[in-house]
Amino acid sequence: MEKINQNLMNVDYESLKEIWKQECLVITLAYTPTCGTCHVAKKMLQVIKAAMPDLNMTQINLNYYGDMAIDLEIMSVPCIMIHKKGKCVEKIYAFESVPFLYKKITSYL
Repeated sequence: MEKINQNLMNVDYESLKEIWKQECLVITLAYTPTCGTCHVAKKMLQVIKAAMPDLNMTQINLNYYGDMAIDLEIMSVPCIMIHKKGKCVEKIYAFESVPFLYKKITSYL
């Protein structure tokens, strides 16, 4: 049986700007490695990625891209950003459950 890649693609800020310009839906996790809640958010997104393997999911370590946090007015980590057609349509800071996130994400499909 083939293993499904559930990893979120690590990107830098410049690459992320290009990815966001795509017409498709892009989910981005802004995180820091020492944040425990960030690890939980990542695991939740990996479950969704397993259910929707074609969904574009990225992650970026804000320790290296503080300018991004300022530019996008990210208030805290973890932050899940939903981009559609090049625009951030929603930022999510509270992750109630996998079904909650799945419903939020699929509402933009």
